[in-house]
Amino acid sequence: MSQTDQNNASNILQEIWQNGQLAWRLFADPRVSFLLKAMVPALWLAYFILPIDLIPDLVPVLGQLDDVAVLLLLVRLFISLAPPEIVAEHRGEAPAASAGPDAQQASGAASASRNGAKPAGRDDVIDADYRVVNDV
Repeated sequence: MSQTDQNNASNILQEIWQNGQLAWRLFADPRVSFLLKAMVPALWLAYFILPIDLIPDLVPVLGQLDDVAVLLLLVRLFISLAPPEIVAEHRGEAPAASAGPDAQQASGAASASRNGAKPAGRDDVIDADYRVVNDV
């Protein structure tokens, strides 16, 4: 086995490990839909139990590897169907959602006001004073 083959194999194993950890964190996250969380195990269990199989389990090793391959595909499907902002947060690609969009918008408005610029925000928000004219 050449050095590049070993690197490719270790990269694949590393990706599988990272996807498994990410899927585990997504399963534990309450912001991910319960329906999505139930779908992956249900589909894998159905594939495992039903007599339909890509490679029959009678074939040594390959029969079991296709079950693992289906599980890995379902993990990838779960990650791709999970909300992208939550996936990005768990991958460390986005700021934590604990700050929330209001905090991010407020910090953007504060920095914009220091610079004398119009704060970046929603265009459909109107800031105004009001008074009750007829209190019945």
